[in-house]
Amino acid sequence: MEKKATVKDVAKAAGVSVATVSYIMNNRTDMKISEATCKKVRQIANLLNYKPSPAAKTLVTGRNNMIGVSYRLRDDLPSRNLEITGFVNLLIERLNRRKMDVLYTPVNAKEDNLTPNANVDGIIAVDLSEEEFREMSGDYLVPIIAVDMIIDDPLFYQVITDYPPTIKKIMEDEPESLLVLEGCSNKKYMDYIMNGLDPFRIRIITNADTASLKELTGKKLIVIGSYLALMLRPYISDKDMTVIATDNYSHLLPDTMNIIENDASKKANVSINLLMNAIDRKFEVAHFHKISLQEP
Repeated sequence: MEKKATVKDVAKAAGVSVATVSYIMNNRTDMKISEATCKKVRQIANLLNYKPSPAAKTLVTGRNNMIGVSYRLRDDLPSRNLEITGFVNLLIERLNRRKMDVLYTPVNAKEDNLTPNANVDGIIAVDLSEEEFREMSGDYLVPIIAVDMIIDDPLFYQVITDYPPTIKKIMEDEPESLLVLEGCSNKKYMDYIMNGLDPFRIRIITNADTASLKELTGKKLIVIGSYLALMLRPYISDKDMTVIATDNYSHLLPDTMNIIENDASKKANVSINLLMNAIDRKFEVAHFHKISLQEP
């Protein structure tokens, strides 16, 4: 028996994402997809004799009041893990208020020996590598919001914290200051944060390495992350640290530090509103959103 073509077969042949094929084949009109791409996908689907299954159509058009949240914590980034889990907790709290259930969506269901949950209406994914995002999004045919990621696919809504303007201003005002941060899984977002900065004024900390922290003794620092700032405190005086901390963790830091808040609450609200709009197909809005830092 000839093998039946799948949505992934069409996506591969057309050179587009699985989600793009799904939107086109299910006649979604609320996404900006060029007519040329639509025509190409439909032609290839016709050649391969691909037809969306009833289950796939349900994924795109149904509503189960269940939202997936996808993220991956890394052993070498403890401060970043705290920021991500705090943000996920905000999402859960706000989605529950809307009477929405929240389900963890595995980044790679096959790798984790799990079956993708077909009941989620949409997904909010946080700081995944491009490869991880591509793998995860290929398993689901629902709207996905990419948070703290830069993805080369205009189909997906993207929401990021806009660090560069504030960091550059501080570095100009304090020429001896160094930027200290842990990495991000999404390389393009990490590149965005560091774009235009002198690489000699950047220190990337991994594994909470004590030796790396001690090397910064006596320096003036711009630190991203509350937990990273606390780890540095034995070596750096409070007055020499400017800390960019999420608003739900800034209370952990002493008042003697200069604190700039990363507005995670606003980022959570924007992400949820974008997802609800995409699910309900209400109206077209911008696909790329930057959340500015809150000056003290």
